[in-house]
Amino acid sequence: MTLVYNSLKFHPVASLDCVVMNPPFHTGRQGEPQLGRAFIEAAANMLSPRGEVWMVANRHLPYETALQKHFRQSAEIGGDNRFKILHAELPRRGRR
Repeated sequence: MTLVYNSLKFHPVASLDCVVMNPPFHTGRQGEPQLGRAFIEAAANMLSPRGEVWMVANRHLPYETALQKHFRQSAEIGGDNRFKILHAELPRRGRR
């Protein structure tokens, strides 16, 4: 849990142009989709105004709403029946 917590508290010295991630969705055996949503929010907060995030997630995880909340544009750009590849750009600054 310490590693996950520290990852969510990371603040780069300068805004990033891109974040690529496969966020965790559990710290034990129980699924915790809110953990992945926290990673989406953290990524939005460390990106430059024109920044983008690329992420892979299990198909069943409901991350699209979090991406829409924190980014002006988001879409599923690929995947299969088990995984999806999501892309979002232009973080919303008013929701930080």
